[in-house]
Amino acid sequence: MINPTITVENNKININFLIKNNASKIRLKERKNEMGERFLTLNEALDNENAYIEWQIGYDTKVNSKNDYKIECLKGDKYIYYKQKKDKTEKKYPAELMVIIKYALDLELLTKEDIKDILDKVDYIYDKQIYLDNHSIIGTDTGIFLYDDFKIFNRILPMAILKEKDYFIEMERKQMQYAAGYQVMVYVCPYFKSLKKKSDNTYSWIINKGNIDIFKKVLLSFSLASKQHNRDIKELVRIIIS
Repeated sequence: MINPTITVENNKININFLIKNNASKIRLKERKNEMGERFLTLNEALDNENAYIEWQIGYDTKVNSKNDYKIECLKGDKYIYYKQKKDKTEKKYPAELMVIIKYALDLELLTKEDIKDILDKVDYIYDKQIYLDNHSIIGTDTGIFLYDDFKIFNRILPMAILKEKDYFIEMERKQMQYAAGYQVMVYVCPYFKSLKKKSDNTYSWIINKGNIDIFKKVLLSFSLASKQHNRDIKELVRIIIS
C-alpha cells in the first residue's frame, strides 16, 4: 500500500486507502488475541469481521526543495515549523493527522473550543509527565529451554490500546529499526468493514460530525506517547489555529 490521500467530498473528510500490498506505513491485518496476527490480501479481508487497516499515521514531514511529498501535508510558509532533534533543527510541514484536523476545522466538524479543550488535556499530560515512553521494555525468563543451553525469554513491550466499535488506537514502545534507542509508535486502526469501497482497490474511511472524535483521541494519543510528541502536537495545533 502507499500512504492514503485525504480529500474533502460532500462536506466530509475522505481518507482513501489504496490497497495493493502490505508495505510502508499501512497494512491490512487480522485482529486476534489483541494482536495483529497475520497480513491479509484484499480478497481475504472482504468477509473477515476481524480485518482492519493498521495505519502508522504521521503528523509532520520534512520540507524539501523539490516540493515532492509522499504523504498529505499542509504546504506554505505559514505552516512551517522548526523541530529541534538532538543536535540539529529540522524544517517541517504539518502532515496527515494535522491535515485532517485542518479540514475538520474548515468544515466545522471541530470548533476552536474543541481544540482548546484538547490543548488543555495535552498541557495536563505534559505537566504530569504521563507518557508511555516512561515505561520500560522488559525481558522475562520463562525457565524453558529451547535446545541444550538455549533458554527462551519473553520480551514485554509497553502498549496502550483505546478500543471503540469501528476502530481502535494502538500505541507501542519498541526498539528503533534503524537507530539505537526506543520510540513510541501510534497506529490508527479502522476495521475494514467500516470502510466504503471507492474503486476496485481503493477503500475510504469517511469522517463526519458523528465520528470526528476519533481524531481528537489520536491527538491525545500522540501527546501521551512521549515528551517530544507532546511538544510537537502542541506546536502544530497552534500553527493550524493561528
